[in-house]
Formats: sequence, structure tokens, C-alpha cells
Amino acid sequence: MTNIRTLFICENLKRLRTSHKLSYTKVAAVLNKTRQAYVNYEKGIRHITITDLMMLAEFYNISLDTLTGNPYQTKSLNELTFATYELTDNEIVKTSPTTISTILDDILILRQSNYHSDFFLKSNTYHKNEVMLFEYLDKIYQSKVYYQKDGSGFFFINGDAIPFTKGQAENIYYLGIQISTLTKVFNVNNSF
Repeated sequence: MTNIRTLFICENLKRLRTSHKLSYTKVAAVLNKTRQAYVNYEKGIRHITITDLMMLAEFYNISLDTLTGNPYQTKSLNELTFATYELTDNEIVKTSPTTISTILDDILILRQSNYHSDFFLKSNTYHKNEVMLFEYLDKIYQSKVYYQKDGSGFFFINGDAIPFTKGQAENIYYLGIQISTLTKVFNVNNSF
């Protein structure tokens, strides 16, 4: 699975390029790279070097923290704290409470049922071989998306392949990448 920091960088690279109305070729020229090399950075196919990150931060006049940080950061200060137990040496012991910060508005939840929810990290970028939440032709789907060399592709819904052409691929809007699943054993009122 792609790591979270790589997802942040990919998302930031895309947002910066599109917000400045730049082509892949123009940004690649800043780095003295080929267009394809830069596309691979933006899509997370290849890891970007620290030197290239520094050059892009200077080019966009932003800090490295901004370039590598969470693109969906908000100013909320909400936190959830849970009593925590840990299994160590075949013994369950109480440990320090676990605090989950909801400072960042970067998680999407797909509730499959009262007993099952999937969690997605917001991302408008396609990630190969990862389960994505995406909108296609005014409907929202959860699936891996497979592209062919010609730009066409397909995804699976309930075991059925849904094909799309290269032109139809432009109608796919990625919402997030699946990062975890929560399955409850039984239902408790007012719990997730």
C-alpha cells in the first residue's frame, strides 16, 4: 500500500500544478526531467527526491512542510480519547489512553452496514492497485480501477466488470483511497 506521506505529496503536486494552470511538461522542465518522469512523481509511481521537492518548493514559493504536508488540513481541535489495552507477552495490560485527533478533515467513511465501515483518506489522485472511492457518471463506487495502455479501463462492482473508454475515463473523479475497515461484532447504541 502507498504510504500516507506519499499520498500527501502526490495530492499537493497535482493541486499546485493545476491551481497554477501549469502543464506536466512545464513543471517537468523546472526539475529538468522528462514529462513522464514528473507524471510518475505526481501519480506516486516513483518517489520524488528531496532535491526535486526543494526545487518545487522554491518554484511555488512555499515551504517543504506545505509541499509534503496534509493537503486537507483544517483548524478543528476535536479529539477522541479511548481507554486502551494492549496484548504483550500473551497478557492484556492497561496502557496509556489512545487519543485520536480529528484535527484533520481528511477521512471519508463509507458505512456498508451497521456492522461494517470502510475508511478512506481523501485523495483526488488515482493510485494503482488500491481500492478507491470514486464518482463515475453521477454514481459513487468503491473498487480498484484498472487502466489499459490506451487509456480505457474497467472496475468491478458485485463481480461484474464495468468497462470505460479513454474518453469516459475523464468522467472518473477520485474521492479517496481505502486505508482501513472497521467491522463490529455486535451493535451497541451510539457507537460507530
